[in-house]
Amino acid sequence: MKRLIPIVLFLAIVGFVSRAEALTEDTCGMSVTVVVSVSVSVTDEPLAFGNVNAGQSDVNDAPGCTVTNDGSALNDYKLKITDKPGTWTVEETAGSVDWNEFRLLALFTSSTPVTASFSTSDDIVKASADTTATADIYAMTAEGSSVKGYDCTKTAVRKLWFRFDAPSGTDLTSEQWITVTVYAIQG
Repeated sequence: MKRLIPIVLFLAIVGFVSRAEALTEDTCGMSVTVVVSVSVSVTDEPLAFGNVNAGQSDVNDAPGCTVTNDGSALNDYKLKITDKPGTWTVEETAGSVDWNEFRLLALFTSSTPVTASFSTSDDIVKASADTTATADIYAMTAEGSSVKGYDCTKTAVRKLWFRFDAPSGTDLTSEQWITVTVYAIQG
């Protein structure tokens, strides 16, 4: 028994010392992936230009399209002509608009634009490629970013207007349809 007392005493001291050296805090690592959705909703369409004389330009009727960020990500918008009358081609430069050829321009703006509000150097919607909106592209440079087609926060609403430059002449004289796709990309 006398021999057991020093052993028990030793074990008690070692146990006490071990507890005294225990950590009072520790860390817990984890991983997480935040899923954001990029999404856009376009309403107030179809847009109407009405009758446009050959070789003339016109802006769509009010109120333009309403483009809403209905996702959870910061959106930038891209535009592209994705459908057009079969015999028409798209003029993608500032050049003249010829027979069976049209040009379409776009603006994100809070004002009601006129034909001169659109720039043939920045606002032409192409069929060959999508183009991303910036401070100058599809925008009235003098306006603030809160009305332009980039850095659109969740639930942000933008107004989108179009100018149609009619063919100089055409064999299609009935109502025609042009489709522009608005793509949302994470800004």
